[in-house]
Amino acid sequence: MNSIKGKIINYNESFNGEIIFSNKIEKIHKEDKVEDNVIILPGYIDLHCHGGGGFDTMQGYDSIKKMSHFHLINGTTTLLPTTMTSKFDHIKKALHGFNNLAEDTTNNIEGIHLEGPFINPNKLGAQPALTQLPSNEFIENILEIANIKVITLAPEIEGMNEFIKFLISKKIQVQFGHTLADFKTSNEYLSKYPIGFTHLYNAMSGHTSRESGVLSSALLNGKYAEIICDKNHVSQEAIKIAHKSIPRLYAITDAISATGLADGIYNFAGVAVEKKNNKVCLQDSNTLAGSAITMHETFKNLIDMNFSFEEAVRMTSYNASKYLKLDNLGVLEKNNFSNFIVMDKNLNLLRIFLKGELVSE
Repeated sequence: MNSIKGKIINYNESFNGEIIFSNKIEKIHKEDKVEDNVIILPGYIDLHCHGGGGFDTMQGYDSIKKMSHFHLINGTTTLLPTTMTSKFDHIKKALHGFNNLAEDTTNNIEGIHLEGPFINPNKLGAQPALTQLPSNEFIENILEIANIKVITLAPEIEGMNEFIKFLISKKIQVQFGHTLADFKTSNEYLSKYPIGFTHLYNAMSGHTSRESGVLSSALLNGKYAEIICDKNHVSQEAIKIAHKSIPRLYAITDAISATGLADGIYNFAGVAVEKKNNKVCLQDSNTLAGSAITMHETFKNLIDMNFSFEEAVRMTSYNASKYLKLDNLGVLEKNNFSNFIVMDKNLNLLRIFLKGELVSE
């Protein structure tokens, strides 16, 4: 049995206390006084991450293992490695052996986020032009080797109505993204299913004073949405509007393999991208191509935007855990997994615990 004392921060409260833990939290109790330079909060949950540390989901088993560890040592204790739009054979090859990784309790992998290929070819962003029409067989075959937790798709694509019903029956969380759907289409699905939204504001139909799109339905009626908080994709003001509008808004990185590497030119899904000052764009373009931040940098950005510690915890762990019904994660309380991070008052990471085990580089 282990223990740690410090300022404990959950989504709804902060207090001085002690955590007694093994692989799960055995007990938490309040203390009158603790060391003022120890802050303890739930491990980060990232539901949209392509890569990091020079490694990418689409490069296969070894790369997925290494990129997930890169994010683990930066505080992400629950991760959905995320694919790119590609041909079926490429995605299947990349995910070969994935379930073995997900079943290994020494890593942070919870499942897969399938971004595409069922998206709008006219709203690709940095996605390759390899979109496909909906296919139940595609999903069935991928499910044999990888647990799909989330899928990003465009609801306006032909055949999507029955496809979404099929996905819901498989307990796959559907998100709208890389879409040009109108407000009516998005809202009709939102009234029937717990639809989420992929990198809110980015690569989706927006709204003007006369035209409403997917963004409009998300802000008006959405319960869950992911958002990139790297200070490049979305303005601080837009993040705060979304935070007021969407009850369970949660932050994601959308990080690519160049995360953690020096500025320069890199390959992302077969496309040349340039990383400069944590901003990643298609080479010789202003088109953003994912991000180059970690969830810990995301947390610090939220604090810098004047979100409270509790709000930042809600957006970096709690809301995502509720979205995927990960009931033993996202909050520090008795019987939950001992996934937590320790930082000092300057927000420097000190220690990371995964199911009670101290994580090392």
